[in-house]
Amino acid sequence: MVDGYSSDRTRDLASTMGVRVVLQEFGKGKGCGVRTGMKIFLNSDAELLSIIDGDGTNIPAHLTNMIQALRARNADVVLGSRTRGRREKNAMTPLTLASNLTVSFLLGAKFWRLFTDVQTGYWLFTKSAVERLYPKIESVGFEIELEMFTKILKNHLRLVEVPVGFRMRTGRTKFSFKLRIRNLAYALKYLLT
Repeated sequence: MVDGYSSDRTRDLASTMGVRVVLQEFGKGKGCGVRTGMKIFLNSDAELLSIIDGDGTNIPAHLTNMIQALRARNADVVLGSRTRGRREKNAMTPLTLASNLTVSFLLGAKFWRLFTDVQTGYWLFTKSAVERLYPKIESVGFEIELEMFTKILKNHLRLVEVPVGFRMRTGRTKFSFKLRIRNLAYALKYLLT
């Protein structure tokens, strides 16, 4: 588990449960955590890397379906779509759903593909996909998903999307209105480049 210097008891609780906890490198922010996880993965014997948000919204059991889709469809990367999966009531606000569908449609259309949740916090990668992506990823914040999505498709990696469930968040979100606007600016950047 990669920890972004959390101020709660996340590290202590995870450690008591036998989870290896690593403090993220490169600075604070989600992108730094993802990049740290990729770096550790590349120095391991593991074949697959799963990225899952640690706020309790994603359902770990859905990873089984993602692995099956990766193998059955010979994919390099699988993204878990919260918009196509079953969501708990009020787990995703109408604004979040609308903005995510819009950004997903626009970025997907750039590559002549249809996607519904490019800002998901639930990903599965093969080792070769991470080897190709890791040197190209620069994001430090929440824009990491947008950068990964566009660089996956620009580098001709096979990307598929599968439905995953989505639950109410544990704790408060760090994804403020200001960060949402910032992410929309990043989406525009990736549309134009």
